[in-house]
Amino acid sequence: MVELLTGKEICGRYTDLENDAFGTENHRFELITIEKEKLYDVPCSFSNNGKNLVTYKEWANDPENYDDYHTDNVKQMVDYIHEGGKLPPMIVNKDLCLYDGQHRLTAYSLIPDIKEIEIYKEV
Repeated sequence: MVELLTGKEICGRYTDLENDAFGTENHRFELITIEKEKLYDVPCSFSNNGKNLVTYKEWANDPENYDDYHTDNVKQMVDYIHEGGKLPPMIVNKDLCLYDGQHRLTAYSLIPDIKEIEIYKEV
């Protein structure tokens, strides 16, 4: 049996996660495993390049990368994974468009050994 969680329940599991777009009782998600590359080119409305995946180079050249905020965030995630850490699952809608997790997807894209990742997919 598949466990379904509401957006509100998912937000309650992670202290740094709050989002009006999905963090309500009206949105339901299941935890699944997916090939990370299936998320890369999915259209994403809030992304500067229009896709889920923003490459490290794109983050580096982003005008909002003040004080290297975005690139440092990605570097820290990559280091954390290499040290044995596990990042929280990304959250996507029914079409696999990210609600949350763009930095994590960039970090995963920089680690060739990781082929599959966990995501909360809206149902």
